[in-house]
Amino acid sequence: MLELYHSGLTTCSKQVRLCLREKDIPYTSHYIELWNYENLNPDYLKLNPNGVVPTLVHDGRPIYNSFVITEYIEDLYPEKPLRPADPLKRATMRLWTWTADDVHLATTMITYMNALRKHLDDDLSETDKEFMLASTPVPERRERWRRMVTGGYSMEEMQLSLDKCTHCMGRMEVALDSGPWLAGAEYSLADIHMLSIVHRYGELYPDLLDPNDYPRVTDWQSRMMDRPAVAWVFIQYGRSTRSASGKIGVGD
Repeated sequence: MLELYHSGLTTCSKQVRLCLREKDIPYTSHYIELWNYENLNPDYLKLNPNGVVPTLVHDGRPIYNSFVITEYIEDLYPEKPLRPADPLKRATMRLWTWTADDVHLATTMITYMNALRKHLDDDLSETDKEFMLASTPVPERRERWRRMVTGGYSMEEMQLSLDKCTHCMGRMEVALDSGPWLAGAEYSLADIHMLSIVHRYGELYPDLLDPNDYPRVTDWQSRMMDRPAVAWVFIQYGRSTRSASGKIGVGD
């Protein structure tokens, strides 16, 4: 039995849901409301001590980190494979799934959280801020929140973050020249993981994805969005970035 603890908002939740959808694997869904800090609830922290989503629970055993989860799903359900059979192509696939993880952690959160800066100022009470700082278990994430509630990131840090985005998009543009997919002829976990990154960039900084600068990435994203599983995860399943409570939270 598979159970997925996830949020519709986050890049990492989308990666895992898309993997499951592409392989037609049933699971029990547990929606974690980040805006109400359910990811920092002691019961959830027993499953995922990092206090983030997603978490996959298989027969009572939790697996976390989307990079690890999708590989686990592939090992568990090899039908409708999402890993190339060729070892070299498989290594290429893993380079891109790792890249999605690396770029997300190093870049997306800074750009995402700076985009939420006004909401953080307007909507978070001092009690909310103190709770999040006290309850976030991972030191790096706790420091990220401390920075956000005490002034945010500098323009120099933002520019470095955006430069990394641009560099990654350029690498994708070159890689897709021998496509049609990131690992070559076969659609794979590489495409699943990178789509959530590209999609988030496009939402926050559409100028970074000018079709004139990245025609292959643009074509790849269009073909991805035409896939029924992708349409379900990214369009039909989409949720608003604000809840009725108006609270702000990040648990990706």
